[in-house]
Amino acid sequence: MRKFFMAGALGMGLAACGGGGDGSVSPPPPPPPPKHVFDLIFDNEATDGSRSLKRVALDGSGVVPVPNAINAVRPHARADGRALVYTSFSTDPLKVPALMLLADFTRPASVLSNVIGVYEREAVFSPDGRRIAFVSQRDEPEGSDVFVATINGDQLEDVRNLTPRASGSAGLDVTPVWSPDGTQIAFASNRDGSDFKLWVMNADGSHARQLTSAGAYADVLPSWSPDGKLIAFQRRSGDLYRIGLLPAAGGAPAFFEFDGNAYAPAWSPDGQRIAFVGRIGNEYDIHSRDASGSGQATRYLNPGADRNPAWIMRVSP
Repeated sequence: MRKFFMAGALGMGLAACGGGGDGSVSPPPPPPPPKHVFDLIFDNEATDGSRSLKRVALDGSGVVPVPNAINAVRPHARADGRALVYTSFSTDPLKVPALMLLADFTRPASVLSNVIGVYEREAVFSPDGRRIAFVSQRDEPEGSDVFVATINGDQLEDVRNLTPRASGSAGLDVTPVWSPDGTQIAFASNRDGSDFKLWVMNADGSHARQLTSAGAYADVLPSWSPDGKLIAFQRRSGDLYRIGLLPAAGGAPAFFEFDGNAYAPAWSPDGQRIAFVGRIGNEYDIHSRDASGSGQATRYLNPGADRNPAWIMRVSP
């Protein structure tokens, strides 16, 4: 196994007080800005089959439900921590899953999907919070494409298919994620007829190119490091699921060691940790570990099956 090390820099400064000719004293420097605190959110499947969103502090304390998120999976938080998008699975068998926006945690979520009967899922906010990328079958009922749209209130505007194909052609484009600067989108595709591989394209859909090479494995669920240099992803090889780290410019990935199967990585906004789903035996729990791969993973125990972790900034009400 190749170990992947991330370099960090620690800046230190010295402040000095100096007296002027008139005997005045320079004021002390202002205090540093407060450090952001990030929690984890994830979807939970209870023993009765119901789905809901949960939230937990990084130290594992205080697992609480996310209010007004019903039959919810695959959450993603806006950078300011004040809104979520997620997919809702209706209990009505005649209805397909829909994209939901939870912009006020004290009120019910709004429906973003605006095409009746079309399966739309896997929504993620752009870094500036004004757009989302998502997966939709509105143009390909037998496939799926990556779309982007602007959010205006609880409506989607300027909806655009970034990965259109000839009608009836095979292929699925799934699990999109924005680069930290918002100029690119990474996603997974099986457009060549083989297993899923990672691709990246410009945010307008141009210059799509394959990142992971052909092989007997499937690569999905990319998650960009905040500095834009690495992409974490999930690889399936037979019955083994692992978390890999891939240079965003291309190259060979390195893989985390984990005593079990590991799925669905999510890089913390401060770049320090990667959250993922770990399966040990028949238990699915959220874990997080140092992004360098060193040390032991922290396991967040919670009743039921926990999946699809994401990070959310803690904010005052």
